[in-house]
Amino acid sequence: MATSSLVLELQRLAVDDPKSLPELLRNSLLVATKLSLTDFRSWVNHELNGYPSEGELPPYRYISTQLKLRNPYHGLIPFVIDDNDMMNKICRVPLMQAIGGLTDLLESPQSQKQSLVMPMSPSLTASLMEIQGGYSQLEPVRTFGRNQIAGILDAVRTTVLNWSLELEAEGILGKGMTFSEKEKEKAHGTQNVNIQNFQGIIGNVTGSNVKQDLDMNVKAGDFQSLSKQLSANGVSAADIESLQQAIATDPKPEKSDQFGPDVSSWMGSMVAKAASGVWQIGVGTASQLLGTVLCAYYGLARTGP
Repeated sequence: MATSSLVLELQRLAVDDPKSLPELLRNSLLVATKLSLTDFRSWVNHELNGYPSEGELPPYRYISTQLKLRNPYHGLIPFVIDDNDMMNKICRVPLMQAIGGLTDLLESPQSQKQSLVMPMSPSLTASLMEIQGGYSQLEPVRTFGRNQIAGILDAVRTTVLNWSLELEAEGILGKGMTFSEKEKEKAHGTQNVNIQNFQGIIGNVTGSNVKQDLDMNVKAGDFQSLSKQLSANGVSAADIESLQQAIATDPKPEKSDQFGPDVSSWMGSMVAKAASGVWQIGVGTASQLLGTVLCAYYGLARTGP
């Protein structure tokens, strides 16, 4: 390793080498194992090897897709379904692939195109074909932007960076390939290095001061108050304008976890900006902020993640 400290090496990989994400995770696995931090080790293993079909998936591993139809004359055209619940279930897709596969996908020639295509099961495809009725049926597809893949990679990188910084703050650095007994005791004696403190992209802030303050400043149906709150938290005028367009396009959600496809896509792009440092705010804070202010704007009660 380039440094004498395992933890400082994590920081170097997280900051200096944007193409080293699998290596960063392997080194994180080494540190978590040597410190016997089983929760963090489990998270790293899932990122390296992929998530199982059963079990909980981190919220940042979900992406928002756009439902389209392949028109032989006009290319991809929007496919709108009146059932909002069904639309949200179809368009909100989990990505369980190993981080190496996502990295390869992002760097492949296909990802340089305007959008990527998310495969659908034969049964879902058949159901969507039936919805089109007896007219000339077109192939349904789900598309998404490469920025959503980048957002996942950045969220993982930022999680490891924040974790390594907390380890350093606790005096846990390691020397060579080992940690002292005192460092191991510190790792188990503090909650600051627990995975739950780093991976909550859409967290439950019900009852917190953050939620209460935002609720007081954002009035239901008043976009000006929403705009003012977002601007105060560093969201650019261009991004606020994009949100206004997305809100105008989407139907009003009935539940706090069922924003329309355009608003969901906008939220995903903002989380990606936070993870990459373009928006100067923490990833977890960004997601809490966006979820809370949008629920306040729509007049919805925010319950759960």
